[in-house]
Amino acid sequence: MAARQLLLLRRGYSSAGAAEYLHRSIVPTMHYQKSLPRLPVPKLEDTIKRYLNAQKPLLNDDQFRKTEELAHQFEKGIGRELHEQLVAQDKQNKHTSYITGPWFDMYLKSRDPVVLNFNAFMSFNPDPKSEYNDQLIRATNMTVSAVRFMKTFRAGYLEPEVFHLNPEKSDTEIFKKIIRFVPSSLSWFGAYMVNAYPLDMSQYFRLFNSTRLPKLNRDELLTDEKAKHLLVMRKGNFYYLMFLVKVRKNTFQSLLQCCLSPSICEVCPIICCFCSAVYTCSCAFKKSLNFIIGILFPIFLLL
Repeated sequence: MAARQLLLLRRGYSSAGAAEYLHRSIVPTMHYQKSLPRLPVPKLEDTIKRYLNAQKPLLNDDQFRKTEELAHQFEKGIGRELHEQLVAQDKQNKHTSYITGPWFDMYLKSRDPVVLNFNAFMSFNPDPKSEYNDQLIRATNMTVSAVRFMKTFRAGYLEPEVFHLNPEKSDTEIFKKIIRFVPSSLSWFGAYMVNAYPLDMSQYFRLFNSTRLPKLNRDELLTDEKAKHLLVMRKGNFYYLMFLVKVRKNTFQSLLQCCLSPSICEVCPIICCFCSAVYTCSCAFKKSLNFIIGILFPIFLLL
């Protein structure tokens, strides 16, 4: 089998309960989600005006007059018809924003290399404690912390994302104790009254166990929250580690050490290295890579 499956032993946390979560917010994570105001469709006249204001510094007088003429023709002609279609579509999809469909299409229909153009990544400074910069220790600590974040979110204990313009009034324990009793259908407006603006958290669930499935014309996003494994990659080798069971940190560390062992790397077959420049071509490999789909997140070991 191309991926070596390493199963963690079922052992208890050294300090069960508190160690599982980053914190326990008294305001549920998605408390504001139902009452978030929808993004309004801007008036066509305002859109034309903003477009012309953006063009004016870039064009000479003759060019701007021509552009202005074309813009007003569009506003009175096909633009009016398209705007009415957009408004009608928005009214039929009150669960989301009018830009959601085109926004996802922009990414999922693109055939550009995914790694360089779309995939997010994080870069970290060296730890102040030099002994924590060992690859094995750092990978273990980051993995355990990331899973604590994930568990906190899924349990509804993660602090809601709120933009505070007057934190002395809104980012307080008193406000949180009051706002948690306001119904979710009204909670956003309660925060607004004290100049606090809860933010959309609808895509947080895709932070873990999510992948992009290659399709011929438009890719698909898949999230499988039942999966309990990590994918560790090192020197072309893929390692499958069960993690979402109660384990000790040193147990997980010992399994990562196993992935770092030169003897294992010598006998574990190399699966393949994807070049996503021709992304559609990877559709053919999808069925043979089911062990990758639904992973919590991948870990890349460089040494």
